Amino acid sequence: MINVLKYCLNEKKIPIIFSSDIIHCDVMADAVSAGFLVVKFDIDTLKFKATCFGESLSLKIKIAIGDEEIIENYLNNKFHSSELTAPTPQVYSIEIK
Repeated sequence: MINVLKYCLNEKKIPIIFSSDIIHCDVMADAVSAGFLVVKFDIDTLKFKATCFGESLSLKIKIAIGDEEIIENYLNNKFHSSELTAPTPQVYSIEIK
């Protein structure tokens, strides 16, 4: 199942990400770009990957070139730690006497 979200970028290029049940204009009136968003987390690279598409009918603006990169950078800098590592499989041995 893919969870589709909505987003707006403000004039400082900070993304506001929210539920697709909410109308864009209820979140921000002066967005510089807006649309729909799918965010995935890559367990191999430990990074977020964003896919933007569509437009906001309520704000009458579309996604912009670079929105995906801005959102990915924001998410990876805010929620990613260089200390974060992928889980390592554990191997246990049991001695039976």
